[in-house]
Amino acid sequence: MSYQTLLHELAPELNPAGVEASMRLQYGTLNHLPREIFAEEAKIAGACERQSPGYLRRIADSMGMADEYSAWEAGR
Repeated sequence: MSYQTLLHELAPELNPAGVEASMRLQYGTLNHLPREIFAEEAKIAGACERQSPGYLRRIADSMGMADEYSAWEAGR
């Protein structure tokens, strides 16, 4: 299961590419993290997006994940 698929499952209201990008800022690599951390980070990313709309898109853009973000927005 890809990180974005898992994040979409955990927080379907959020763009999972943006959440993954946000997590990569914090952790770098993600393969060592348990599912619980993904769930908590999705909550944090949601709070950041509510506080500053467009946050997840900006993070995805800055991490080179703009195309993935756009794909999810288009209904991947």
